Amino acid sequence: MNNQIRISPVRLVDVGGEQIGIVSIEDARAAAEKRGLDLVEVAAAARPPVVRIMDYGKYKYEQTTSISKRGTLAGSWRKATR
Repeated sequence: MNNQIRISPVRLVDVGGEQIGIVSIEDARAAAEKRGLDLVEVAAAARPPVVRIMDYGKYKYEQTTSISKRGTLAGSWRKATR
């Protein structure tokens, strides 16, 4: 994330999923900083690596809430089938 990405150039993907293109890591960091968001490496094995501009804190929060919702739904389904 952000300063942990070392390889340049990278393929940059915008917040909406639109590909911006292949840019230097410095330009990608500047674009993320300009928007006040994070630069996250999503495909390290690809050449060039794919990075995405996103709000990483929001992403992690949505992941944890969706997991907890799935757990409660499965539990209520089990109770209803008994």
